[in-house]
Amino acid sequence: MDIIHKEDNTQKVFLTEKTLNVTDILRGYYPYLLDSIKKEGIILKYDECNLFKELVFDKKVVGFCTYDYSREFITAALSNIYVLPEFRGNSIFANELEKTMEEHNKPSIMEPTRLVVELLIKHGFAKNVNENIVASALEFVIPGNHVLSNSEYHNEELSTHFYDLDICSSIHVLDLQKGCVAYSSPLNYDIIHYDAPNHISDEYLGEITDFFKSHDVEIMNAVLDLEENLPIKQYSLEEVIGDEDNFSQYIETLIDDDHVTYQKALDIKNQIKEEYEAGMILNESLLIRLAYLFDEDKEPRIKSHDDVCPYCNMPIDSHDKFCHFCGINLSYDVNEMQDSLINSINNTISDFKEDIRFIAYKFLRLIDENIELEYSIFTIENTYNIHWHDLKLFLDSNNYFKDGKITQKGYYFLDNHPLHFWERYHMDVINYSDFENYFYENSHLNPLEICINYLSQFDDDEYALEIINEIKGDSMY
Repeated sequence: MDIIHKEDNTQKVFLTEKTLNVTDILRGYYPYLLDSIKKEGIILKYDECNLFKELVFDKKVVGFCTYDYSREFITAALSNIYVLPEFRGNSIFANELEKTMEEHNKPSIMEPTRLVVELLIKHGFAKNVNENIVASALEFVIPGNHVLSNSEYHNEELSTHFYDLDICSSIHVLDLQKGCVAYSSPLNYDIIHYDAPNHISDEYLGEITDFFKSHDVEIMNAVLDLEENLPIKQYSLEEVIGDEDNFSQYIETLIDDDHVTYQKALDIKNQIKEEYEAGMILNESLLIRLAYLFDEDKEPRIKSHDDVCPYCNMPIDSHDKFCHFCGINLSYDVNEMQDSLINSINNTISDFKEDIRFIAYKFLRLIDENIELEYSIFTIENTYNIHWHDLKLFLDSNNYFKDGKITQKGYYFLDNHPLHFWERYHMDVINYSDFENYFYENSHLNPLEICINYLSQFDDDEYALEIINEIKGDSMY
């Protein structure tokens, strides 16, 4: 066997935004690894990935691992891992997980085998909560077409922190009261090596539910303790969104790749800053929140679970500190959130003329930022002393808002409101009410032309001149 030797223990990495064929890489670069896999009769769980990494031990390439990886948000799901038999027992798997966590973020694991779960237990990433049920600090992810259930299940992806060693399945209790359990179908490896059953009785699933019911606090604490001991990289707010004058590398990458406009990136940066300072986001969930806000498709993908996030309706577990889909701190008090929103708006409107167009703009901006409808209504009613009925009449008559969503006319209204340009070009040095009156009086002109004409009154103000130059450089002008 011609094992590849290296000068040091650095890993060679194959990375792409598209897909890589795992077998092709093995055949072209590591034929001895492919031969060993075939000799053991192992079938790769996933033949495609977008991140392939060598596993190096004692300056030798002794295995590989693959991930589904997001370059923008540094999230990774381990899909395959293989180590040559003679090099097993050297903590190569554990070292790879630790390195990923220390340099990037906590990975999840796609369809773990029982062997992988046992290794997680051995290295302190998971532990037994009874003879067969295992709690894990790392999430297990099961594709929807590999999920079984004793209840109606919608072929949805399963994400869970629990595994049953007896049946060799990742498990998740969907509804404790109704006894609904989802579990992964058996893998070939586990059928061959652990005699994993092809059928699980309702009686056994009932025993799982009963155990979770009677040990819920113990199970929750087990996961929390495991997560607290993970060597996860701690991100700061500045690392994730950038400093006062610059975007972070994550946001810059999205702008460079044309995933988002500069203005949208700036709006999201400001929103995350406000939410973080209000306590709505934890350091651990900053990247998740960033990914969520940049995602164009924020609809919940999973609807079979009973316990869901109150902000985005995606499934959560009782031990979760934050939602792993939208990033919101699940311990955040709703009343505090409402107060924060009100204070945030009040801080910017002290000199504003509170007419119905302004209030409509503020309401639609809250909706556009994915604030729940009831919280948006609460905020507007309490901030502007207006009844929802009156605001709704204005929105309906102009066709700005329908069935809980902003219409095309509503977005046009937002993009052409004077406050949009006042905020976009940071015109804090001028009086908004005066600017708003001028804007409406000259509404027959192009909005950017209105802004320039208005700012030209202050030709002796260096900051006003900077804004004029910025507007003139805008591609819309």
